[in-house]
Amino acid sequence: MSKQFCPRCEMDTEHREKIRQKPSSYPDTKRGQFRAFLSGFFSGIGGHGIAALELLDRYVVCQQCGLETLKNQGAEFK
Repeated sequence: MSKQFCPRCEMDTEHREKIRQKPSSYPDTKRGQFRAFLSGFFSGIGGHGIAALELLDRYVVCQQCGLETLKNQGAEFK
């Protein structure tokens, strides 16, 4: 955990990280799920770790009020 400024609490509070999977850009059908699988499979052949990070969002959560802030920093989260 780390201390960071929370805009809702308006003070420095303890925060922790939460990682979630990004929503899929493919439709929620069997064909869409299959296309998402193929896309992930073939993008993971070249750079295994980087392809996995592209599918994740990093959030910082305030321990006082529960405010979740998206904090994707670095080229690996783009």
